Amino acid sequence: MFKSILRSTPIQKMLGFLIAAYMVIVKYTTRWEVRNFDKVKPIIDQGTGFIGLTWHGRFMMLNASWKRGWQNPHVLISRSRDGAIVAYATQYLGFGTLRGSSRKLTKKSDKGGTQAVRDMEAILKRGDCVVITPDGPRGPRMRLPETPIRISRLTQAPIISAVFATRFRLTFKSWDRFHLPLPFGRGVIIWGDTHSVPNKGDNKTIANIRAKVETEMINNQQDADRMMGHLPIDPAPSLAQET
Repeated sequence: MFKSILRSTPIQKMLGFLIAAYMVIVKYTTRWEVRNFDKVKPIIDQGTGFIGLTWHGRFMMLNASWKRGWQNPHVLISRSRDGAIVAYATQYLGFGTLRGSSRKLTKKSDKGGTQAVRDMEAILKRGDCVVITPDGPRGPRMRLPETPIRISRLTQAPIISAVFATRFRLTFKSWDRFHLPLPFGRGVIIWGDTHSVPNKGDNKTIANIRAKVETEMINNQQDADRMMGHLPIDPAPSLAQET
């Protein structure tokens, strides 16, 4: 009964609106400290298309890092029922949406994957941003598959990560240790380095860049948690990476 209710488009839109409204409240009532913005500022100023990464468990803080006038973000969201609700929330925030799996985009067996990749190419070519939660929709937590690296090689768009933490939050016992930030507190946003993938990079090059970006994101996320007075969340055990 409950699942059938959640499949209702009006219900999905209503939940999406409530999620978006809450994300806006958190954004504007939190005193954000932004670190390493100098690493992304040249990309923003030049209007260059880029691939933005953040962990699935921190999605509710995603809009806190963005300002009007920057590249128009398009968020990759799974094709699940829950993904539909998140897609509506993202649209209410003024972001574009892409539907597909962050792990299967480059596989022909992924329904809609080929079209999603073509859409990404067009978005990045016109100087906008594609946002991916690389450990979504089902994990493993804080582990990066090779797919975003391969998309970067295909499109020649740089990769930049951003991680988030807040002083006041609720942490769920889900696979991603999902964080619900609470308003009226402090928060931190840490940007990562800009990573470029050679268009002729082989599998070894891709694997090395993947490991470098993953390590950076894990370290930055744990630093952000410590800054907010929390024990850091550990990543899940790594799975064999796709090739």
